[in-house]
Amino acid sequence: MVNAILPVLLIIALGVAIRRFGWLPEAFFPSIEKFSYNICFPALLLSGTARLSFQSAQVGELALATVLPTLLVTVVALLALLPARDMPDAARSSVVQGAVRPNTYFGIAVSALLFTPATAALVMLALALCLPLVNVISVIALSWWSGVPTQPARIARNLATNPIILSTLAGVIWSVAGLPLPAPLFNTLDILGKAALCLGLICVGSGLVFSLQGLRPLALGTTSILKLLVLPLLAAKVCLLFAVSAPVALAACFYCALPTAPNAYIMAKQMGGDTRLMAALITVQTLLAALTVPLGGQFLQWLR
Repeated sequence: MVNAILPVLLIIALGVAIRRFGWLPEAFFPSIEKFSYNICFPALLLSGTARLSFQSAQVGELALATVLPTLLVTVVALLALLPARDMPDAARSSVVQGAVRPNTYFGIAVSALLFTPATAALVMLALALCLPLVNVISVIALSWWSGVPTQPARIARNLATNPIILSTLAGVIWSVAGLPLPAPLFNTLDILGKAALCLGLICVGSGLVFSLQGLRPLALGTTSILKLLVLPLLAAKVCLLFAVSAPVALAACFYCALPTAPNAYIMAKQMGGDTRLMAALITVQTLLAALTVPLGGQFLQWLR
């Protein structure tokens, strides 16, 4: 596990060092974030999901073991926000994002080093199944609490233009339709996808916040517990209740144990969320992930 997680943390640390010591101009990071979010990351998702098989029984098991816990944690997060009457709306949207969105960069990089190709493919399949859902939840939360009057047309427009949702759905449709995979096109997507992992992890590091000023410790702690402990625990319970096969259960628990996504900060910035809280959630969960991600598989043993 250390050999899989440590390289990811070292690349994140490189992003911290680049920003802290000014090795590159400050304008480098916003440009790279946009390039990665709008081009490289969608290329990674499209090429990855287009190669997956959505025909086997494992798809239904994996959907059950990841989608159901995600919906349950979303409900728990919304219920937890009810008594927090003094919390600004922008912070509420960040709590919802921080409780359900997975760090895809972290997940793909670590699973490729940690698991067999078959299990790593199941992790990618879990991402393909859940990314549209968690992005729909995030866009709705950000639109609802943005401070701008909520209009169905505005929410629909945000969903219809989200590059993560579009690229994932395009890959799923490509796979289900059985379309050929032209080598020149998919080799190009693969090169961009590899860049997404590196650039994305560096951007994660550049956005980490090591200051306590202005933090909301209760929201930070509660959201991190929901994402890093409650979500994988629920996934393990669902896997045991429905007798999900062992490889699928491992992939589902790993997926659910991932820290929150750095792209959540970009969405919060673009759509009026609490960027300070979102950056803190990304920082805390990324640092804790080295301890909590290995627990995901252990939950299966503890709950038997």
